[in-house]
Amino acid sequence: MIDGIDQLIALYGNPHKFVKAFLESTLFMPPEIVQQRNQEMIEAYKAGGKFPIRYSPSHHEALGVRNKAEAIVLTRENETHLPAYPSFNIKIDNDGNHENRRSIKRYLGQTISTGKHSTVKNYIISHVWGLASHPLFFSSLWNIVLIPAHFNYLMDKDPESHPVVKTVKESIQQKCISMYRFCEQLAPEISEIEEFRSLFFVKHSQEDEPQYSIAFLTREGVERQQKEISISEDEQVLLERLLSKMGKKFFIDYYESYASGEDLMKVIPIGLYTYSSIQTRISTMRRIFRENLNLKALVYILSKDQSKLDDASIELAKDLVELD
Repeated sequence: MIDGIDQLIALYGNPHKFVKAFLESTLFMPPEIVQQRNQEMIEAYKAGGKFPIRYSPSHHEALGVRNKAEAIVLTRENETHLPAYPSFNIKIDNDGNHENRRSIKRYLGQTISTGKHSTVKNYIISHVWGLASHPLFFSSLWNIVLIPAHFNYLMDKDPESHPVVKTVKESIQQKCISMYRFCEQLAPEISEIEEFRSLFFVKHSQEDEPQYSIAFLTREGVERQQKEISISEDEQVLLERLLSKMGKKFFIDYYESYASGEDLMKVIPIGLYTYSSIQTRISTMRRIFRENLNLKALVYILSKDQSKLDDASIELAKDLVELD
């Protein structure tokens, strides 16, 4: 079988690298903006305000209209409810993403899909779970990401059509669930979301989930998410023992030199430590890097020992975390 998706994956080397490139080039909405939009929707729900949805010919019979133009006029000028979700006062969106473009402009000052005046170009507004004809899903920013045009066509594919399509979709969904925790905010106020609770199940523990350096759309442009680093209790005990043996300031001061492959025996000034002490410290440094605990060690130091370190060491440790 010849599959064009396989050809696309081949450009990136393997499926993992392809998914990584897909996730890391996707733009997510900042969590605080998602919460603001959630609250706006809660207030609209309580007040009987309008909930935009995407047009579907299936609405004709329920609305008593013949086409999209009639549906737009009817729902804009009248209180309108559909049998499938009677609690929502709905309106048909003008072009299928008009309301979402307005939200992105209003909350983030960015314009997309507006021709030459767009500040975000060659990206497509994509609904993470689809369901754009449902009032809870169409304009919720937890259900919206911006995807480069050359990747976006995968989001319209059936997850079972190709393994990488399923991986991409589930990876984006898992990111949205873990970042936004929107059910916790919406469920107490909008009970209808409970119908979809099974869609928002966290399928992977943080340890099992691949770590992607995702990005957010902001007023300033694009902002990379800071890495979330989890340190187990056993790792904390081990790091405390190793860092105490070596010295936390020593670890910070010589981190870059060791990471770049320099010989610390030649870097450390003569007379600063005894020969045997230097060997012990270098051996401990080597173990931390060998067991991939170096970044966790920096985070552990910053979370536990800032009061015991000088300001220069603290700032250097912070810089190292951001650069790693």
